[in-house]
Parts: sequence; structure tokens; C-alpha cells
Amino acid sequence: MGMSASQARLLYITTQLNHLSLKGQSVSDAKIRLTMDTDEIQEKYTRALNNSSLYVNNNIFAATGSTTNRETISLEALAAQDLLVYNGSTVLGYKYEEVETGRTKKVLKGYEDDLTKPIYGTKTETETFRSPSASADKLRNEDLNAMNGIVDRIKTDYAEYGISDEDIRTVSYTTQIGGEEKTVNAIAISSQDALVAVLNNMFINSEARKENYVLDFPEGTVIDFSQINPTNDWPGIAQFQGLFDGNGVTFSNIGGTQGLFADLYGTVKSVNIDGANISANTDIVGGLAGYLADAGSIENCNVSNVNITCGLQGGVDYPEGYSPERAGIGGLVGLSNGDIRNSSAQGTINVPNADASFGYIGGFIGANINPQKGESLIENCYSDVNIVLSGNSDYSNSINGFIGDDSFEAIIKNCTSLGSITTANGNPINGSDLANWGPVLESDVENLIALDTRNNNNVLYFGNTTSPNWGAGSQNIPDNLGGNWLKPGDEGYEEQAQATAQGNNLPVLNLKKLQEDALAKEATKEIEDPDNIIGYEPGEPIYEEVPIKELQLVKDPDYAGLSSAELEKGLREGIFTLVQKARENSNQKVTINGTDYELVSWQTCTDIVDKQDEAKLALAEAEYEKGMAEIQAKDKQYEIDQKKIDTEYKALQAEEESIKTILSKNVERSFKTFG
Repeated sequence: MGMSASQARLLYITTQLNHLSLKGQSVSDAKIRLTMDTDEIQEKYTRALNNSSLYVNNNIFAATGSTTNRETISLEALAAQDLLVYNGSTVLGYKYEEVETGRTKKVLKGYEDDLTKPIYGTKTETETFRSPSASADKLRNEDLNAMNGIVDRIKTDYAEYGISDEDIRTVSYTTQIGGEEKTVNAIAISSQDALVAVLNNMFINSEARKENYVLDFPEGTVIDFSQINPTNDWPGIAQFQGLFDGNGVTFSNIGGTQGLFADLYGTVKSVNIDGANISANTDIVGGLAGYLADAGSIENCNVSNVNITCGLQGGVDYPEGYSPERAGIGGLVGLSNGDIRNSSAQGTINVPNADASFGYIGGFIGANINPQKGESLIENCYSDVNIVLSGNSDYSNSINGFIGDDSFEAIIKNCTSLGSITTANGNPINGSDLANWGPVLESDVENLIALDTRNNNNVLYFGNTTSPNWGAGSQNIPDNLGGNWLKPGDEGYEEQAQATAQGNNLPVLNLKKLQEDALAKEATKEIEDPDNIIGYEPGEPIYEEVPIKELQLVKDPDYAGLSSAELEKGLREGIFTLVQKARENSNQKVTINGTDYELVSWQTCTDIVDKQDEAKLALAEAEYEKGMAEIQAKDKQYEIDQKKIDTEYKALQAEEESIKTILSKNVERSFKTFG
């Protein structure tokens, strides 16, 4: 039996449905490829948008946006803007050199010698205090008249001493006072009778205390003060304001209630005191001076074998109002406001009634009372004074082997603080707040050696210390303390009168040389030497024309070259750095090959622009728009083709269902007929 027409149609429809399915798959594949093409076009356009180049001098871009004159970055273009390229070791392609400009300038070369004005060399002239260094008519009239008046009055008032013109007279000499050289018009005293007369005159005449005195005795003179003051009630010279220059004289056997001076407002130089027995119930006592004022100074003085006893005690109403609570007792000075240099003190201080409220006791200075911090200087000084107190064990913290109290902070340089602090029976003082824990409490110290006799004579060294204390001291003394110190075994060590230091094998101050040098300076001066012409004062100026040179930028002939691409890549990656010649007074200089430069960031430099290529960008935009238009057109066509395929597919499916229904019914009827 052959195929019916319905069956043939059904077979055709099946074939067509398969064909349409394949055709739809082709359209779907084409749309996928279209998506990939879209991504590629967009990626290419993005690369074009991100592509830029560096150009020099952004002012070449016209207001219209034209870029026809832009200049790609290069060494030459950068140099035109005073910008150079630095590779970490040298500047590339260009350098600064001194170049002659072709112009000249007039420069002062020197002066012609003015032969009418010779310049003389100098020579050293030696003077002594034993004869005047200037005749009387060269002294200032007012000084001469005042001093001659004093000399005449002393001769008259003390005629019984038989004082001659050689015993007392006026002199002029050069000396150092407070580190400054000064010419002093003074009264020279050459005999003990004249000295007694002067001392008596100073006690009754306040004007006499303002004058300058020179002890013009032969070198090495020792004056027995017990012959000057046989009653041993010496009260000290009060309110002395002048210059007392002893020229190395020694006073022995001072006895009374004070050292040589009660109040010192002037300067004392080169005076030695050997043996002083001072006993007083006054509250300011010192071996050389009770009080040193802020305008006063002590230089090159030594006090040895001093024995000071201060009998002040609490609970007693003293007639003159002295008070133990404000006492100042020192081996050299009781209370100090001034400066002390090249000086020493050795001996004993006895304060038998000392208690917890007693004032200030110091082996060298009772107290520094200068209220201006750091204005009092103590330099090159040696203290070896034993302090003997009562049997008490509780004392204030103002008892010390060097300065009893230094709340106002003196400056201490190159000093030695020795001597013990004991009770009357010789026991060490162990009060926890006692200042002898360290050499001083508040001073600024530089090179200070102290002996702590409480602790088995431990030697303490304070190098360069502010506010030193016990813990700040070192037990190691440096090998080199400077030129003012001598170590055991050094030449001149044994000649120093510093027994305790030498007995403990310590370095000593070279005080002998310091004081001798000071005296030597005072005995000499530099004067003009008319026999030694060393030149002439300048006369007419001499000029010469010299070329004017400028630091200019020039090409480096040894440089091989660098492409713009390499230069741009190096700048972007940080291999290269831009520099420019440093401005005057710049604080951000870097020196390269002998020239000062400043670093410049290309990102912030106004002479460099990071700009896109407009032509390439326009072409990329056109290609992007064209490609996207083509894709959109294809996509639209694919949509139409897909709809057409879907329509045909649905129609064939409907026809297929209809034919299948008819064929099914025919089969059913055939079963019924033949059944």
C-alpha cells in the first residue's frame, strides 16, 4: 500500500522544522559573534582614550584647541624651559659652565702704599711695679691730682713714720682685670711703714678705698701682719672699691675678726695670706674677704693655714643683729656675688655651735648669692679646708666642702674640692641631706674633682654637669683634663702647694704657672717699634678690568642621546627625575657634579603637559562609531531573521499537529471497520 498524501505532507513538515532549527541556531551563533565584535571595538576605543604623551610648554596650545605646534618631550625642549634630567648620578645632555659674557667690570685690586704713613711692628717692653711706666705728666690730670692729694695727705698725717717719696708714689701700668687689659693709674707702696699708713688711711677715709694700690715691694716679700696689727683685732678693710694689686706679696699672721677685707667691691689680685687666725661672732667671715660684691673679683690669690672660728649660736640676741641662720662662712670668701680665678684656700673652719638651722658653710665659699644664674664664675681654684662642726648629727644641706649654698648656680670650671666635714671629735657627718654628698648642689660644673671623706676618701669627678649630685659623680678621672692640670709624675707637680691632692695621688691644678703667667703678662706690654717698618697705610686705590663670567647652560658634547619615548618612559617609571638650577638661599639643594639644583616633579610642573593625540583619538572615535553602527544594523537584521524563522516554525508545528490528528482518526476508523 502506498504513502498517502497526508503522510507525505507530514514528512515534508518534519524536514522543514529541522531546517528551521538549524537556521535559528546559525542566527544565534551570529549574535554571539556580534557580542564579541562589540567587546573588541569597545576595548580598542578604551585603549585610545587612555593613550597620552608628555609635551613641553603647555602654552603652545592655541585657544582654539589646535595642537599643531605641540612639542614632544625631549632634552632640548626641557632645557629651553630651564629643566634638566637627572638619572641619579649625573645630569643628561646639558651642564652649567662659567662662560665669559664679553663684558668686563672694574675690580679693586689693592692700594698704592702711602709712603708718608709707615706701619711699624711691635716689640715687647718689660715693666715692673717698682718704677713708674709713665711720667707724671702722662697721667690723667684728675687721677694725678686725686692720687697726689692722697699721697701728700698720708705723708703729712703719718709723718712720724718718716715716709719718703720712694716709699709711696704714683705709677701707671698695664694689667688684666676680669680678663680685660686695662691701664691703671695707681699708688705704689714700697715700705711697710707706708703700708701701715695706707691701711690706717683707708679705715678713716672712705674716698681712699676707691683708689688703686700696688704693693711695690721686692718679689717674694712677706709682711708679718702681727707687726702691723699687734693687738690681733684686725676687722678687715671695709667697703673697698678700688684695685688692690699685691704683685705676689704675702701677709702672714693676720689675727682678728676678718680676713684682709671685710667687704670687697673692687678687685684683689696676686695677694697671699699665710697664717690667719680669725675668730668672730659675725655672720659673714672669709679668709680673704667676708663679702665679695657683684662688681668685685679675686684673681691669683692664695689663703693657706687659715683657722676660722665662728662662735654664733642660736638663741642669743647679738648686739649687732647677727644671726646664725643667715651666716656665710668660707675659707676664701663668706658670701660671694663676684668672680674668682686662679685662687686657693687651705686650712680649717670651726663652727662649734652649728645646728640644723645654721646658715651656709663652705670650704671655699660660704654661699654664692648672685641672683643672676651663671653670672658668677669660679675658675682654676683649689679648696682644701676641713670643716669641724659640733657633735650634732643633723645639719642643713648648706654645708659643703666647696660652696655651702649655690642656689643661684655659679659656673665652676677646673676646680678641686677637698677637705673633710666632721664633728668636733673627728667623726664623719652622715646626715642624709648634707651637701657633701656631692661637691655642690646647683652649679654648672666643668672639670671638678671632689674628695668625699665620709666614704673612705672616695674621689669623685664631675665632667660637664648641670646641677650635679652624688649620683652624677664618676670615680674615673679622665687622662686629659686640659692644660691647667698636672698628673702625678708630671714636671712641676711637686711644686704645687696642694698637699691633700698630692697625698691622694690626684691630679693637681697648675696654679703656680697660672699665677706666674698672670704676673708675667702684667709686667710686659707690646709697644710700637720705630726701627721696624713692616708696611705702609693704604693710599690711592688700584683697579683692574676683569671679564664678567656667568653660569650658563651648555650642551654636553660627550652625551650620546636619548629618544623621547625613552625619556617619557623613564620619567613615568621614576628612573629619571627633573631638576633645575637652585635658587639663591634655597633650603632644598642637591649638588650634582659641582652645581646646586632643586628637584622638580614632572606631574606638578607647569611647563609639562600630559596630553592625548587628538587626531588618533578622533580616528578611534570614528572607527568606534562606524563599528557600533554596523553591529547594530547586523543585530537588527538578525532579530528580523529570527522572528521570521520563529513564525514559520510555529506555522509548520500547527500544520503538523493537524495532520497527525487526521491520521490518527483514520487509523481509528480502520480498526472499527475491520474489527
